[in-house]
Amino acid sequence: MAKPDALSPRDARAQAQRNRILDAAQKCFAERGFHGAGMALIADTAQMSPGLIYCYFAGKSELIHGIVSRQIELMAEDLETFQSGAQDAAALIAERFREDADGSGRDTGRARMLEPALILEIVAESGRDPVIASAFKAFDRHIDDALATWLARPREQGGQGVPADQLPARVLALRSLLDGLKMRQAHQPQIDSTLLREALDLVLQGPRANA
Repeated sequence: MAKPDALSPRDARAQAQRNRILDAAQKCFAERGFHGAGMALIADTAQMSPGLIYCYFAGKSELIHGIVSRQIELMAEDLETFQSGAQDAAALIAERFREDADGSGRDTGRARMLEPALILEIVAESGRDPVIASAFKAFDRHIDDALATWLARPREQGGQGVPADQLPARVLALRSLLDGLKMRQAHQPQIDSTLLREALDLVLQGPRANA
């Protein structure tokens, strides 16, 4: 993957400001909920004036849109790895679960990944707010496309060799597993990694495990 062109000092500063605001908003939304976290609280958490925040985001809906859009960027490398079959799928999922649970992924930017409680908030709001719905639809599409590509890839290339007519059902089943795993992380973050890997192997490998 080609590296993006370097940002100008002005653009780099603007991006840093946006990330600072999004970090504060994500923290506040996760702790207080979408409706419980006002712009004043977000500004205080970001240690900047509300007026400066409004220079970058028109309101809370745009903040959520920004948070979700950033998730797509943060997940890009993992999704590419998943699609290519370059790493065992169960191992990759289990590794990411462990990093999120013990904080070891902070140096790679995973500290900014969506918390389970915030995901539920966003799902709820996406049914009422078209700005948030647009961002979440793009988020879903990126993940589902990566899963479909991996499932369709031949097994000798690290995939599952799933026929095209079975892909929609298999994507839905696998996505339900991953979404459920994210929710379980909220109340059982220290789940045994060996047990998790074994469970993922059972589900992901399916018929191959019995071949």
